[in-house]
Amino acid sequence: MRTVIGVHFWERQARLCVCDADSVSVAAIDLPSDIKRLNIVATDFALVKAFEVIDNFINEHMNVEEYALVMCVSDDTGLKEIESMYKTAEQCGVTVIRTMTETMAMAYFSYVEYELVGPVMIAFASPAKLAVAGYYMDEGEVELEDTFIAGRWNSSTLKNEFLTPASKRFFDNTEAPIVVCAGTMDRCLEFDQALKSYINSTNLFVNTNIEYKMIDPQSVIEGIGFLCGKLEGRQAFQGLKALDTLSAYELCVSINGSMFPIVDMDSLLPVEEEIEIEKYPEAPKSFDEIIFFEKRGRAFVEVCNIKMPRDQMEFFYRKPCKLTVSADANRRLKLGIRTSLGDKDIKIDVLQSMSTEEVEQPKEESVADFLAKMLPIIDDLEYAIKFAADEDNPYTQGIMKTYNKAIQILESNGVTIITGEGEPFDYNTQTAVAHVSDLNLPDNTVKQVMQAGYMYKGKVIRPASVMVAN
Repeated sequence: MRTVIGVHFWERQARLCVCDADSVSVAAIDLPSDIKRLNIVATDFALVKAFEVIDNFINEHMNVEEYALVMCVSDDTGLKEIESMYKTAEQCGVTVIRTMTETMAMAYFSYVEYELVGPVMIAFASPAKLAVAGYYMDEGEVELEDTFIAGRWNSSTLKNEFLTPASKRFFDNTEAPIVVCAGTMDRCLEFDQALKSYINSTNLFVNTNIEYKMIDPQSVIEGIGFLCGKLEGRQAFQGLKALDTLSAYELCVSINGSMFPIVDMDSLLPVEEEIEIEKYPEAPKSFDEIIFFEKRGRAFVEVCNIKMPRDQMEFFYRKPCKLTVSADANRRLKLGIRTSLGDKDIKIDVLQSMSTEEVEQPKEESVADFLAKMLPIIDDLEYAIKFAADEDNPYTQGIMKTYNKAIQILESNGVTIITGEGEPFDYNTQTAVAHVSDLNLPDNTVKQVMQAGYMYKGKVIRPASVMVAN
């Protein structure tokens, strides 16, 4: 029988779990120093190294010949990162059969160990992030009802941290009598204080007597172990059922430049959503460009870019069509397109299409390469301004105008400047080049930006180099 092994990256380690009959065993592996500070699931080269370390440990210390992984991800992990993770795993010869969010793993654990039933709020507070979600537990089912908060958090307030206005409204009206929190101790205490402050400062939060319970972060990996036992067919865990959502974000699909919202953030797995469009957009090029986006706040983050040869798609042009997005419990996406009359249809496996070079190199890659070559020139202009002796000198003024014009051109063409001074350090977009002590700043806060970073359409061209307060 294939062994199912759970994985959670936490505190610079890979924590593994396996299920044996009705119990869960846990092990921890130190990660290579060059990937310890990265968001491993969202960083391809870090994930490759992590898979190598995990595979070596399993082969040498666990006496397991055939295995599959359940990967635990943070609640703000989007489909872009998950699809990329599956792709990287396949390239490394590793089988990933399921993903599970940190709050879902905690909810699983809380239901089994504490016998909680009814509405429960689950929170996971890591050094840089906070996730808060509402669950309903009863008769073996652990169902995610709403994700309220997921992402970076500065610990001072909850007012601006909600995913959407709707998630804030649901948070205020929760009937949960208890919030269960895990993570680092200091961040859990900060969340407790922030929650109490929020309740006292707003007249909207209904349940002012909600109980706060802090538990060990080990609960995450043990909760994953319960799922591993279920997937292996262990009798003790067959009564458990996890009802999770496809994504914490709204999913949209763009076809040849026309955007269509298609899956909302409340769609439970497995999911199949269908919309009808009046006229399928015709491709202006030799191929159809189909792009999946996740709407994260006001931003649209590209999940994947699929290019289909025009001769396969032109039958649909200018006809009323139905678009169907389906996903299994592993969050593996498929797109279906068929004419409203039903005389023609096509199904596209998103991950497989991501891995196949069917048409010319995407334009975005060439643009990103060009921008990367231009950045040293912009850096030189920035340094010249920074170290100019006389700001009123006509030559200095000319340099400043040239620099400002260059930045305007970049921003108008979809380039975002990465800074983050005074904000929590972000492993995805920043590189820490120095660490300093500063009692006036919370731990893991960016004290100074040494060199700005740049991002193009969700892809980091160059991370920002920053000084971090510890």
